[in-house]
Amino acid sequence: MTQLTQEAQILSQIISEPQERKSLLGEETISVSKAVSMAAVIYEAARNAIEFRAEHLIRRAAIERILKRRIMINPTGRGTAEALIKELLWARYLENGSIPKKIVEEIQKTIDKYLLFRQEIIKTKSPREKKYFSDWILGIASCEIEKKLVPAPKREALINFVYRTLRKKIIFPFEENQKTYNMQIYIATHRGFALSDEPIIRFHLFISFFPDWMDFRFEEALKIVPYFEGALKEIESQLNYPLKDQLRRHVLKEAAPFNVIRDLIEEYPLEFKKIILNPQILEEKIKKILNKKYQETKNKLKRAAIRGIIYIFLTKMIFAFILEIPFELLIKKINYFSLIVNSLFPPFLMFLVTTSIKIPGEENTNKIIEKIKEYIYINQPIKTKIEINSLTKRKITNFVFTPIYFLTYILIFGGVIFLLSKAHFNVLSQIIFLFFLSVVSFFGYRIRLLTKDYEIEEKEGILAPILDFLFLPILRIGQWLSRELAHINILIFIFDFIIEAPFKAFFEVIEQWIHFIKIKKEEITT
Repeated sequence: MTQLTQEAQILSQIISEPQERKSLLGEETISVSKAVSMAAVIYEAARNAIEFRAEHLIRRAAIERILKRRIMINPTGRGTAEALIKELLWARYLENGSIPKKIVEEIQKTIDKYLLFRQEIIKTKSPREKKYFSDWILGIASCEIEKKLVPAPKREALINFVYRTLRKKIIFPFEENQKTYNMQIYIATHRGFALSDEPIIRFHLFISFFPDWMDFRFEEALKIVPYFEGALKEIESQLNYPLKDQLRRHVLKEAAPFNVIRDLIEEYPLEFKKIILNPQILEEKIKKILNKKYQETKNKLKRAAIRGIIYIFLTKMIFAFILEIPFELLIKKINYFSLIVNSLFPPFLMFLVTTSIKIPGEENTNKIIEKIKEYIYINQPIKTKIEINSLTKRKITNFVFTPIYFLTYILIFGGVIFLLSKAHFNVLSQIIFLFFLSVVSFFGYRIRLLTKDYEIEEKEGILAPILDFLFLPILRIGQWLSRELAHINILIFIFDFIIEAPFKAFFEVIEQWIHFIKIKKEEITT
């Protein structure tokens, strides 16, 4: 008889239990106008197009964004919960009519708890510290609000399964602190498998320090104020662990089998235990899911490419009108060739990168089946361990190869600048070209990672080492620029502070007007 690992038994038990779906029959729910909702969906699509973010993180990020804007306008936070829920319903981050009105009070108490807690934390801080602590606290507040609005116990059970499984597989014996070891595997699981952002990871670590936090009211929350900064420092220290990137990369490489297990859970929740107890049925289901996912990945690539091209086009237009064209007019020497190249090259490069991406095939499917069996059956012990190199080994490697690696930056970027100079690009045009070359290459690489969700091992071609040599410096600069520009993105500033506040205020007026007309219409018929 097939025996499951302890981790698989716990997972199957949680998954196979039917989730009690709360009936909303007879309950008063929050509903919004479909006309307003349509406008809000269009707005949110445009807003999300300018900020590259995984789909499962968009709602949480929207909650944080709405929360910050609402609190800026109304520092007391009074009435924020209902307004926030309505905005989420407008944008279809929540299904219309799915939220009972009675939950508004609970969400409002949660917001009040965080605002009062934040006020106590920042009252003696400098302006810079106030912003840091405020952003940190509102970030985890958005996670708790999402958790209360849309609980996801099965997702959390799966993350815990992946964490416990990888804890048996990943080895770094030089780490003597067991608490640090466990926390690092957990963080790497969130980063490499769940693809959680930092606020989500902070929230889970924060809950590990204060397990009853979600049940606290503001009076109880104040009791942990003296311990907050110590917990925050420990959390940030764990998030910035020296080997965090190496751990994340290893988990990312192991993610494909776990992604298939996730899909099995979503498609066959009640049959999940029965499926995994029968290896033959398990294989059939895996093949069916992977064939479907390979096709869906193609569609995802198209959507991601379109979003990327929109972002690049909008950003490029801003650069052209604010910097490039005025500079050309200032030096009274317009180079139409450089303007055309800088306008057409970024979207063309994005198109080229995305169309060259290949989807995995049958060989990949068989490897995933083997790995899944390894993770859920006792008679299939883990064959390969993942050993994390110590910092000492990494320092030696870095000492030997860093000078050569640095030289590639000079060769690659020096070569591009030389060619641009020969084409009579002025200094600003060269900077813009290099900027978009780096950022678009990085965005294309991020889009390429979509295929890795179901790819267990990347097959490298003969030219792969040469292409890596040529593009790695460009990708690194693109990664750095994307990370830094996320804090000063002009389009995000325009959307969040110039457009969004009046736009959403207009939505509220329209919503109230539609409600008023509805009441007047009812008066006629009664």
